Amino acid sequence: MGVMTTNATIDSKLVRAIADEQLANNVFMIEWLVKAQQQLSLQQRLIDQQQQQISTQQQEIEKLKEERDKLKNRNSKNSSVPPSSDPLKKPSDKKKRQKGVLNVLICSMRN
Repeated sequence: MGVMTTNATIDSKLVRAIADEQLANNVFMIEWLVKAQQQLSLQQRLIDQQQQQISTQQQEIEKLKEERDKLKNRNSKNSSVPPSSDPLKKPSDKKKRQKGVLNVLICSMRN
């Protein structure tokens, strides 16, 4: 009976040692997973920041493109206007209008 007790004690100690080793392994794996999760969270925050910067830059690019297109359109409209009909280049227009108003007044007075 002494041999069986000794074998049972050895088996019990062996089972305990295996369980302790598995427990230590599990703790190690949990610690590794926690660290990996922290790294992934940090990387995700960095990715989110970069995406925000990219989005902001894309919006700025779109605004600049719109402004450029407006300038192109304005320049193309101005360039197609003949010089004689361009209001900024006609200093005599105001005098002609004033003469026209005077003529209308004179004509209305005559009638």
